[in-house]
Amino acid sequence: MKQYAEDFEKKEDIEASINEEAKSNTDQKNAKDTANCKDEDNKANSEGVTTSENKSESINGSKKEVNEEKSPTVEDNLELHNLSRKERRRAKRERYKKTTEDMSRKEKINYFFYYFKVPILVGIAVIVSLSLIIASLYKNTRPVAISFALLNSPSVEYLSKDDFKGYMDYYDMPSSYRMLDFYSNKCDLDIYEDYYSKNPDDAIFSQFPTLCYNDYFDIIISDKTGIDYCAKLSLIRPLEDSLDLSMSKYIYENCPERIVEANNVNDEPVAYAIDISGTEFAESLHLDYDDVYIALPGQSERNIANSKRILNYIFEAGLIK
Repeated sequence: MKQYAEDFEKKEDIEASINEEAKSNTDQKNAKDTANCKDEDNKANSEGVTTSENKSESINGSKKEVNEEKSPTVEDNLELHNLSRKERRRAKRERYKKTTEDMSRKEKINYFFYYFKVPILVGIAVIVSLSLIIASLYKNTRPVAISFALLNSPSVEYLSKDDFKGYMDYYDMPSSYRMLDFYSNKCDLDIYEDYYSKNPDDAIFSQFPTLCYNDYFDIIISDKTGIDYCAKLSLIRPLEDSLDLSMSKYIYENCPERIVEANNVNDEPVAYAIDISGTEFAESLHLDYDDVYIALPGQSERNIANSKRILNYIFEAGLIK
C-alpha cells in the first residue's frame, strides 16, 4: 500500500513536469509568433512610408517641373503687366519675332493664326455683326413704294416689283424703293365664323388685323367677299376718312359708280372701297376674280400719300405730276 502511494505521487510529479514543459514551449512559440508579426508590421510600415515618401517626392517633383515650365510665362506676364500699353505691344512683337525666327514659312503661317486666333475671331464677329446691322438698317429705312395686302386669290403667284413696274416708272422710283406685301385666302365671313371659333390662334386672324390697325398697308386689293370681311371687322376705313381730299373729289365727281359700299360692324352700309375692275393695272395683276377692289386701311401720312399715288396712276387722274 505504501509502495502504491509512492508510485502515485511519482506519477503526479512526472505529469506536472510534462505540463510545465508543454506550457513553456507554448509560451515560447507564442512569443516567437508575436515577434514575427511585429517584424512583419514594422516591415510593412517601413515599405508604406517609403512608398508614400516616393509618391510625395514624385508629386512634388512634377509640381516643381510644372512650376519651372510656367514660371517664365508667369514672369513674362507680370513684366508685361507692369509695362505701358505701347511698351507691352512692342514687347509682344519682339517675343513673336524671336519665337518665329527659326520657323519655316508654313510654320509661321500656322503659328500666326494660332497666336492671333482670338483677335481674328473677334474681328470677324464684329465685322459680320456690323454688316448685318447696316444691311438691316438700310433695308428698313428705304422708302416704301407701296405696301399692300392681296386677299382671296389662292392660285395666283405672289406679286413682285415687276407687277408694279409701270407704277414705279410712272413716278421715276428707283429700284431701291421697297414693296411690302401680305397674302391671305381666308378673308371670308363664313370661313371666319366657322374656322375662327375652332382656331382662334391662327396667324391669319391675328397678324393681318394687327397690321391693319397699325397702318402697315397703304392699300388692300381684294374681291367683294374680302371687302365685306374687312368692313365687318373694321380692318379698313371709310373712304371719307382715308382718301386724300383731292383724290376724293376726283373719284366722287368723275367715277362715282366705282364707289363700293359694305356693311360695317353695326350692319350699316358705308362707302369702303373703289372698284378698279377693267383697268389696265387690274388686268396686269392676273387675279383669279374679275371684280377687283381697292380699300384703304391706314391713315398715316405715308398711307395717304401712297394710296393717292396708286389711284392717280390707275385712273390717270393727273393729280400728281
